[in-house]
Amino acid sequence: MTAAALTILLPDMSTGAAALVFGTVFLAGFLRGFTGFGFALAAVPVITLFVEPAAVVPSIPIVAMVAGAEQLRRAWKMANWHAINRLLIGAVLGAPFGVLALTYLPANAMRAMIGLVLLFAVLALWRGYRFKQRPPTAAQIGIGITSGLLNGATAMGGPPVILFFLAAPEGVTIGRASLLVYFFFISAWSIVAQAVAGLIDLKVLVLALLMIPVMALGNVIGDRLFDRAKASTYQRVALFFLLAIGILAIARAFLG
Repeated sequence: MTAAALTILLPDMSTGAAALVFGTVFLAGFLRGFTGFGFALAAVPVITLFVEPAAVVPSIPIVAMVAGAEQLRRAWKMANWHAINRLLIGAVLGAPFGVLALTYLPANAMRAMIGLVLLFAVLALWRGYRFKQRPPTAAQIGIGITSGLLNGATAMGGPPVILFFLAAPEGVTIGRASLLVYFFFISAWSIVAQAVAGLIDLKVLVLALLMIPVMALGNVIGDRLFDRAKASTYQRVALFFLLAIGILAIARAFLG
């Protein structure tokens, strides 16, 4: 039904393309439900092959907030609020500088830098590196600034925060809960900013409404699988996905 509705919204899209779009939304929702992150990183590159980015990008935070609300209830109690507050402060401070960097620095150069940093960070985490104790406040705000800067410049602000919580001494359950809460607030901030900029129109809202039930289904299945998975399995899946993001970021930078 949702695929048929999308073909009505976008008459030039075939039923097969619509099915691929919603298959991607489901898988990205499953990934987000299991790991606590990755919906936009997994969904946007595929969806924008068929739907213009001007409609896709503003719809993603709406989908993530609404479809992921059920997870938020549990995550809210377990999350590391000490870190979340400082990361969010940094992200808000860093975003304007990211937009400024986009004006003066090639986006592909920054994507290549993100990819290389991700590869080295994933290698370190795979070899067992973890913080022995919680990093100081200044370091946490600095990571948030880096996230905000990268988000403003390349729309890829998630990896620094994801790496931070994967290396945190509190463990994967608290780290995943913290990621769910952090990205909830980032999504809310994005929706407000995009609404003020006039980027949210009827087409964006309809597209979001079509994606929400598909994403929610994948999200619920991924969430239940996490409850049965071992911490080591979670870490392997999360690191593998970050490795894929790093490789794709470098490839996109060199291929333009």
